[in-house]
Amino acid sequence: MAPEADRLPAGPHRWPDFLALDEDDLRELVDGHFLEIEVPNEFHEWVVTWLVTSLTNWAHPRGAGFAFASGYKVRIRKDRGVMPDVQFYRGRRGRLPLRGLHRGAPDLAVEVVSPSSRRGDRVVKLGWYASIGTPEYWIVDPMTRTLDRFLLSSGGTPEPTGHYLHHDLFAPESLPELVIDLSQRWPADDDDD
Repeated sequence: MAPEADRLPAGPHRWPDFLALDEDDLRELVDGHFLEIEVPNEFHEWVVTWLVTSLTNWAHPRGAGFAFASGYKVRIRKDRGVMPDVQFYRGRRGRLPLRGLHRGAPDLAVEVVSPSSRRGDRVVKLGWYASIGTPEYWIVDPMTRTLDRFLLSSGGTPEPTGHYLHHDLFAPESLPELVIDLSQRWPADDDDD
């Protein structure tokens, strides 16, 4: 447990307590309690790096925005905060608070599925991101080598808009000219002996 957590009052915890956690503390704030999230494995982190690099390489020359990898905190409500595996924001980076987004939503949130996070990413976090108005959400599953895309409807409901397989080209119209060749984006898993 991080030293900062020892200085926090006993729960229930709120958004300021979540922001006070050390940047290496991987817990998320769920209904007033800090919950451990699974420590990402190499495969998970490879996918996160690939997505951040793809988004950055697309956005930078266009001045279209910027991507963050795991660690930047997003407030869902006063007793709930998460750290998406990847998040993308349109516009300039200087407009965001340094330690975490306390108001608003990322323009894109991405969760990379781990064995223990399957339900949380596909059901719970899908609803949480919708509740703060995140217009686009991707779920990337390294085990099945798939990407699922959801867009927020005008009624505030996340709607599935595509299920992409390991051999597909993924070209979301919300990010014009971004093309991700999924067949080229999975690490070799031949050293899992």
